[in-house]
Amino acid sequence: MATHCPNPYQDSPLWACDPILNFKLKPSLVVDGQPLNSTGFRTHEFTKKSPSVYRILALGDSCTFGMLITDKFEYIHEPYPMKLEMLIAERIGSGKVEVLNAGTPGYNSYQGVMLLRSKLRGLHPDLITVRFGWNDHLMSRAGRDTFRETESKVGRGVEDILMRTALYPFVLRLGLEVQALRAPTNAKPTLGDIPKVWKPNVPLDQYKENLRRIVALGRAQGSEVWLLTAPHAFDIAANVGKYDEFPNTMAAKTLMLFSAIPDYERFVEIHDSYNNAVRDVGADLGVPVVDMDAIYRMHKSEHLYTATDIPHPTQEGHNLEAETLYAKLLAEGLIKLPSRESDEARRSR
Repeated sequence: MATHCPNPYQDSPLWACDPILNFKLKPSLVVDGQPLNSTGFRTHEFTKKSPSVYRILALGDSCTFGMLITDKFEYIHEPYPMKLEMLIAERIGSGKVEVLNAGTPGYNSYQGVMLLRSKLRGLHPDLITVRFGWNDHLMSRAGRDTFRETESKVGRGVEDILMRTALYPFVLRLGLEVQALRAPTNAKPTLGDIPKVWKPNVPLDQYKENLRRIVALGRAQGSEVWLLTAPHAFDIAANVGKYDEFPNTMAAKTLMLFSAIPDYERFVEIHDSYNNAVRDVGADLGVPVVDMDAIYRMHKSEHLYTATDIPHPTQEGHNLEAETLYAKLLAEGLIKLPSRESDEARRSR
């Protein structure tokens, strides 16, 4: 039986091959001193949902997972899903709300769809938060054709059934092995690999469709869905107008180079168009949009980003996102502060 997926991630310290999702986190990865759960996520073990617990599932990329990029991968100690659960436990009481962090570095909206159809199926969250965008409008060596669902509803239905079996991933893995035999052995990118034309992993129209699919999949299992926009560090006061001063080795400049994005202005224009797509889909479907992009602009004098990492917020940024989601949950009546009487009774015990 095929047990090895020879793709560009096979030698990565962070990723391993996944025949359905293209790649996943290495099962042996240790993050901030803690192993991943048995399903491969930086969160609690997945258990049967208790009727007394309000379950939140946070879908997203490395900005949800909790990562910083300097000259190496670093991890946020309390990413916003974890921080949100902590805030609720401190202010309302422990054990009432569970927040599962399904953020995965490198993932885009297509992979969010496929997660809901595969590894995250059956969790029955009350609320799904969705924060993608970066890996949709950037480019990767996997190529844009990798990140497309079967368009036929009948085909997707058959695929849903097949994904419940061990045979389907096995067949896909064999396909990857055949592709690898035909591919060059040197997998490391060189200057000759730099693309000349921007071709995003997920084009804008497909990004909107993926968000619609996530909403539909969530609603089909009785979940409410909130869409989050993705802020960026170019709007932070310390970084405005200073792009040319940033070192050429910084992560954002490397991302732009290998995505064929010519300059900072175009980079921001592209990113803003994907945030606007989130707002448009939310308005079209009647789905709440938590506009983190706008909220970060209101706090742009704060230390929400480092000087060299444009996509990934600092711990302060994650704290802001957790507080924003907490306030939204309160405003929507999905969580309730304990009454003064119950507080006094608790203290008198």
